[in-house]
Amino acid sequence: MFALAVAACSGVAAPTSVPSASVGPSSAPVASAAPTEAVDSTESPAPSTSAIPRPSIDQAELGAYLTSSITLIDLADDDLAVIVSYVDPSSDESFDFGTYTLASSEQMTNQVPPGTYRLDFRQPADSTSESSCTIEISDADSYVFAAVDGAIAISRAGATPTDARELFVATSTLCGT
Repeated sequence: MFALAVAACSGVAAPTSVPSASVGPSSAPVASAAPTEAVDSTESPAPSTSAIPRPSIDQAELGAYLTSSITLIDLADDDLAVIVSYVDPSSDESFDFGTYTLASSEQMTNQVPPGTYRLDFRQPADSTSESSCTIEISDADSYVFAAVDGAIAISRAGATPTDARELFVATSTLCGT
């Protein structure tokens, strides 16, 4: 390779053969290739895991950001799948955090930072139809979503519904678009 680079810079014709490239120690087999062929090395070095930086997470510092919560409860007979996404307020693009699947009678609570989140509910879990809810979570907000047969109920700590329509994701004003 060095000979090709020197030839290209000095205007001298490139050599017709390429010097051998050594893989591993000098006693290891040598692979060579013509200028138009790729070198095929059957051995590739394993990546060093010590070179990968590992973040040091202080749980107390992280807790200062995770001031709000989302609770999911499945009270229905079927499993429930919930796709949780963070919505970027500057672009309205979303980033999926993952799909959470709850069996009947299961519940989970996750601490989250304030922000805009979209939750897509599939009931039963393998269904292709879904109901969605976009919520704006402020500092110290707590939302609860409960799946019952055929519907998803929503509540927010401190909010008292004045109309039965406010109790369900499909009609609640707690859900944005």
